[in-house]
Amino acid sequence: MKKILGKVFVWGFCAFAYFLNLLPHRVFLFCVDLLCGILQLADRRRYKDAMSNLDFVYAQSKTLKEKQAIIKRCYRNFAFILLESARALYMKPQKLLERFEYENLEVLTNLVEHNKSAVLISAHFGYWEAIANSTPHFLPHYGTYSLGRLTQFQAINELIIRSRENYGVKLINKKGAFKQLLKIYSKPQQIAGILVDQNMSESEAVWVKFFGKDVTHTPVASILSRRFEIPILPVFVDFNEDYTRFIVRFIDPFYCANTHNMEEDLFQATQKQASITQEIIEQHPSSWLWFHKRFKAKYPEIYS
Repeated sequence: MKKILGKVFVWGFCAFAYFLNLLPHRVFLFCVDLLCGILQLADRRRYKDAMSNLDFVYAQSKTLKEKQAIIKRCYRNFAFILLESARALYMKPQKLLERFEYENLEVLTNLVEHNKSAVLISAHFGYWEAIANSTPHFLPHYGTYSLGRLTQFQAINELIIRSRENYGVKLINKKGAFKQLLKIYSKPQQIAGILVDQNMSESEAVWVKFFGKDVTHTPVASILSRRFEIPILPVFVDFNEDYTRFIVRFIDPFYCANTHNMEEDLFQATQKQASITQEIIEQHPSSWLWFHKRFKAKYPEIYS
């Protein structure tokens, strides 16, 4: 029965995605705003979590009106990403790629010229899903991967995998991903993308400062950089006001040091990732997904 329900869902979803791709952009944005309104009404928990984060980070330096505007834009961005990711399944790759602009692209092309592997890091910022669409065509002869969370429904998993494979990217299930990454990076010319901005268990994390607060942060990119002597390359995809253009911004790559003090090496490289993410968010706060309980590990009381 689960298999049948999954198939029915996928057929319905694919029909809806195909329909979205036929719509003019203005009509598509109407659908985005409609979904945004539904999410705002139906999911007040996310609103509370986002406001808790904004109060914790900005206190009185931003007004209530400014914080509410950021959260409203977060809902709209999230609605856009859901619907855009759906219609992208049926959009011609060239049509989608024409909407991207690139900043500091030479840092990626330089890596390719020297056949270097790298770890791409990013955050739930802007159109983060588009990293898997916007970068692979610059990486001929590379193995390209992205980490993602699969569901219990095989039919839905096939859709998630297809959305990546349309652009030559293989999906790595987050569960058990580290062992797979070690195998991948034992080969030359490999690039995997990792989102590094979520709260995680202390046993798997490095403690860093983020907006002046203590948070847990994944050290995976730092470990891979140190072990395989490969650069960490931050990349963020933002969008303009009406979602017609996407700006892919590459930050200068850096390496995790490899000294006698492994703990300090991993801390410094991981802290740098958190600091870069913070700097990007500070430039455009409404593009970050404030819904996550980012500060839960040390400050759970702010979400009660």
